[in-house]
Amino acid sequence: MKPIFLLLLIPLTLFTPFAAFSQNFFETISLVDDKVQILVPKEWAPMSDQLWAAKYPGRTMPMLALTDENGEVDLIADLTQQPATAAQIADFKAFQIQQLQSSRPDLEFLSEGIKDIHGRPVGYFKFLSRAVDQKVFNYYFFTVVDGKIMLFTFNCLKSLKRAWERSADRIMASLFVKD
Repeated sequence: MKPIFLLLLIPLTLFTPFAAFSQNFFETISLVDDKVQILVPKEWAPMSDQLWAAKYPGRTMPMLALTDENGEVDLIADLTQQPATAAQIADFKAFQIQQLQSSRPDLEFLSEGIKDIHGRPVGYFKFLSRAVDQKVFNYYFFTVVDGKIMLFTFNCLKSLKRAWERSADRIMASLFVKD
């Protein structure tokens, strides 16, 4: 009976580290003068200026840039200056995908769509991109806040996609915008 127990224990111990990554405690944060609320992993912290500059050179720090303790999983959010209405979310999504495809033919698009979240259309798309030495899983989602596009970007190493994609889905599903 011991060999069978060991055979059952081995897959369990191999799976546990991956499960631990995706079993996060979440907390609600507010953005844009408390008009936007979203769940984020409790253990994440604001990205340091130095890490931001290293990971996103030449880009201005957005209103929200959170990362895990290893700097391998990020959530970025910013209210853009792009005017839009809820009816234009599909067009914005199509335009963003087209722009990315024309500027980065190496991207591998995984899925895209529009979901109704708390009565508001939220566009999204997921894709893989190449970094210097590995692939990165990217998850963009966006909606309209105060007549402008609010853009969220979740990303992690492709090797962490399986552990984090459900958490990213949960983050998007938690998005709540007060009118």
